[in-house]
Amino acid sequence: MNATAGLLLSLAPGAVAAYGALNMLQGLLALPGLPGSAGTAAELLLRGAVLAALGLWSGPAMLRRYGLLARLMLAKPGADELNRRITHLTQTRAETIDASAAEIRRIERDLHDGAQARLVAIGMALDAAEHLLGTQQDAARELLLDARDNSARALAELRGLVRGIHPPVLADRGLTDAVRALALEAPLPVSVHSDLAGRLPAPVESAAYFTVSELLTNVAKHAHATSASVRISRGERLLTVAVADDGYGGADLSVGTGLRGLQRRLAAFDGTLAIDSPAGGPTAITLELPCAS
Repeated sequence: MNATAGLLLSLAPGAVAAYGALNMLQGLLALPGLPGSAGTAAELLLRGAVLAALGLWSGPAMLRRYGLLARLMLAKPGADELNRRITHLTQTRAETIDASAAEIRRIERDLHDGAQARLVAIGMALDAAEHLLGTQQDAARELLLDARDNSARALAELRGLVRGIHPPVLADRGLTDAVRALALEAPLPVSVHSDLAGRLPAPVESAAYFTVSELLTNVAKHAHATSASVRISRGERLLTVAVADDGYGGADLSVGTGLRGLQRRLAAFDGTLAIDSPAGGPTAITLELPCAS
């Protein structure tokens, strides 16, 4: 039904009521007959009353239906989907901001408690060694050796911190090689299979890498598994990464915050996290991220 037909139908009750009123007027005043209104005065009055009542009764309902039709026809296509999308983006943006703030606080804490503390200790050791060089060379040598050890530890901590922010292997070699590096560092055998050709957008690579890193850490800590696997594939619209292990199973989004945190991280990219982990195992966790080819 188009808008014109809807408008005509909404006006029909008014026309019926008006025609009934004219019939009543004709019956009262004995006016010349109206088209299709032949009859005695009593008949005209009765017919006019019925038509007027029918028009007045059906008019509001027809107008309400026309208003609903007009709203449906004038509403922008996909308005509900747009509102849902706005709500989703508002929620994921807030969660991403909270996660970023928490990550910044973690980096500050690691720098303050780790590398910064070691660098302060190195400075104090070097200052003390300087004062002891002329009189107590053995003590000065010990302080210099401690300073060297602390500098190596501080460098290792800074490298670990940088890897936690954005691993150099991910920036230089891409997702597949970065995941293979994770597999080599894992405390259990992890096989990696990938059909990726070329690089992905940096945000997608980063989200997938850190999710896989967290999942493999969970496998090593909680799954009691003897082996795990990572499969990476890219379709026309989606990047799919499946992490599986032969552990005890029982992974559940409703228990703990780790998996929910991963789910929120992926949601910021319109990604999803699906878990298949029956009690007794095995566990298969699949993440999907939109990634146009």
